[in-house]
Amino acid sequence: MGAIWIRARSELRSGWRSWLVLALLIALAGGVALAAASGARRTQSAYPRLLAWSHAADVLTGGFPDNVNPATAIPRIERLPEVEQWARVDLVSPAVIMPSGSMATLPAVQVTTDLQNRAGRTLERFKLLSGRLFNPGSPNEAVVDFAMAGRYGLHVGSLLRVALIGPSGRPTGYVPVHVVGVVAVPTSFPSIAGSNLITFIEVSPAFVAAHRVHMDPVNASLLIRLRHGAAGVPAFERELQQTKLGVDTPIVQSIETDQVQRSIAFETSALWILSVLVVLAAVVILGQALARQLSLDARDFPVLGALGMSRGQLTLLGVIRAGAAGIAAALLAVPIAILLSPLTPIGLARIAEPSPGIWIDPAVLFAGALAVAVLVPLAAALPAWLAARSAATGTDAAAGHGSRLATAAASVSPSPVAATGIRFALEPGHGRTAVPVRSAIFGATVAVAALVAATVFWTSLGRLLETPRLAGFAWNVFVAPNDSKEAARVGATLDADPSVAGYSRGGYINIRIGGEEVFGIITGGGGPASPVITDGRAPTRPGEIALGAATMRDQHVGLGDTVLVDGEDRLPNGNLVPPARLRVVGRVIVPPAPFGATRPDEGAVFTLQAFKGMDPVARSQYDPSGLPFLVRFKTGVDGDAALAALQRRLPLDVFVVSAQTPGAVATFDRIAQVPLLLAVLLGAIALGTLIQVLVTSVRRRRRDLAMLMTLGFIQRQVRGVVAWQAGTLAAIAVVIGVPLGLAAGRWGWRVFAEQIGVLPSPHIGPTPLLVAVPATILLALAVSYVPGLLAVRTKPAVVLRSE
Repeated sequence: MGAIWIRARSELRSGWRSWLVLALLIALAGGVALAAASGARRTQSAYPRLLAWSHAADVLTGGFPDNVNPATAIPRIERLPEVEQWARVDLVSPAVIMPSGSMATLPAVQVTTDLQNRAGRTLERFKLLSGRLFNPGSPNEAVVDFAMAGRYGLHVGSLLRVALIGPSGRPTGYVPVHVVGVVAVPTSFPSIAGSNLITFIEVSPAFVAAHRVHMDPVNASLLIRLRHGAAGVPAFERELQQTKLGVDTPIVQSIETDQVQRSIAFETSALWILSVLVVLAAVVILGQALARQLSLDARDFPVLGALGMSRGQLTLLGVIRAGAAGIAAALLAVPIAILLSPLTPIGLARIAEPSPGIWIDPAVLFAGALAVAVLVPLAAALPAWLAARSAATGTDAAAGHGSRLATAAASVSPSPVAATGIRFALEPGHGRTAVPVRSAIFGATVAVAALVAATVFWTSLGRLLETPRLAGFAWNVFVAPNDSKEAARVGATLDADPSVAGYSRGGYINIRIGGEEVFGIITGGGGPASPVITDGRAPTRPGEIALGAATMRDQHVGLGDTVLVDGEDRLPNGNLVPPARLRVVGRVIVPPAPFGATRPDEGAVFTLQAFKGMDPVARSQYDPSGLPFLVRFKTGVDGDAALAALQRRLPLDVFVVSAQTPGAVATFDRIAQVPLLLAVLLGAIALGTLIQVLVTSVRRRRRDLAMLMTLGFIQRQVRGVVAWQAGTLAAIAVVIGVPLGLAAGRWGWRVFAEQIGVLPSPHIGPTPLLVAVPATILLALAVSYVPGLLAVRTKPAVVLRSE
């Protein structure tokens, strides 16, 4: 055993540079994998930790002005036994003119007037994201929640104009209000479907005092913390029913938490997937590098075997070398993971995180470091055993025959320098100068393919976020008038608007398909905003329907099958309208409603005639002239400016909302950097393995380099040999890896798009490829500079004398 340790120390002293490069690459991959795993746990716990930090309410109840006198109801609710702490929040709905000129009204915006000045401070405490909280005594300051800020492009310093509504319901003037802060509260986080419980602008108490006469609340709500937390919700609901006030059913925070956590689960999963992919990439790419290094260091195994070392001892010698690199990598991976921790959590959870900055997860870091230290020598066991067996049988595992490709390339090469570099890249060599180039080519090719696949995914995601039609939106703006007369005025306004390319008539309504409630989209026919059909065709006749992919899966139907569809209306005798049988003629990408919540790609599309046919009650309630407008702007028009101009021409009480990004897509917008991070990491690993290959090749081929220098190669030519070797390896990896990566990336994006209910349209423009291919070659040539310097330091006389 002592001989093994002596030999291991000797080899580590002589070959420490190659092993150090390998250990650094393993540490980088391990550190990123640990940071991603730790970040996933941090992301998953961010929102629950925000709830605790902000003293979140357990229930939200109210709606008093519509059906209950708040002066009577609120004192009775406050005295219920389960109520521990409460804050009143009055919601009003004046029009608010945004800096872009667009106008927000309910349900797009809610102006919160906290008359007790407690909400956001002692209950549902604000998390300040930027700026500061308003001065309670200043009538022209406000804070906005992050959802409102993102939707309308608001930031600290933005100027809003809040309408003062007179008795006629029309604005009597506008008050300027400055945004002094952007905040987050638990109730403003969206669920999986992308809907926000409360999206608000909160004005100061001084504003409320100055303009109270113009601010009749549409909702007087109570934020309530219960004595027994979520466990006390059933008791509180019973107490609320016993009051017989007729107060709205309370919104329970624990239920909303589940919905928000489902949304954040995408981000958590993305980090876990990143961690797993990094580990897999490290196993494939760095595993090859590890095997290559062990093969190179086994050149003296025949001699050691002749001196009496057994096959097991030679195997143990290789494992010890790898174990030393594994321990070094484990020790380096932990600080790398800690330094990367401020990059997490990601997406929505990053907004929720109450303690941003350095994050140390002892359990993940300890387990990960232990795994690195143990798995590296275990991964080295098989290559070390194979090398020991080759030594025992007298064969050279690293040896290889001449490459026909190298011979052909060398024959047409422009110079001896190029011919030699190409042979170094493609021919393993023999005996003590052998270099396992095949494993190097394989590792580089895998890295390039994975890099291209990650880039395809990233660019396809970017195109999805920029192209509403891929998410089912064939329109830019949804305009809902209150009645047929108002619809006529809206239609005339749209016809005269130079920014409008056209519009279709349609709307959303709750229906039931096979007993499951979903959103149905009624289409009035005509116009440019037709449904986005992925298979089959759009419904055109009364007995036809197109379903979203999720609904088709739920109902176990395909094109040509029939489904039972019914509304929620009742006949004059009180019985529910019997379901109608409609034939499925198409698969459609269902855009989410501007209100409410749906699962990705859930819902249906049918004509107004089909809806009237399946629901006789609807014949008198739905008139094509009263349907909402699905408006498309002309190509090249600034959507925000066109929307603002359109709103100024429409009546104040017309509901206008732009196409909203689906919840699942918005979630992936927040994690779009993950595939990019993976691509960058894989590129770094690929470059690192290339450096390791070149350094090792220079060390193993000192005799060949010495012969070249003896034959007259000057330093510039020796560096050129190394550069040609690097460029050849990179070119082969690009030629093979790019097509494989494109195929894998397109396939992966199609599978992913179908799961989230968007049009599967993988995309990568020619520009990234035209830039990436030469950039890869140039980077390979750049990283060959240092190995080239090491090569020119070869002293021919010393090397040839020792040989």
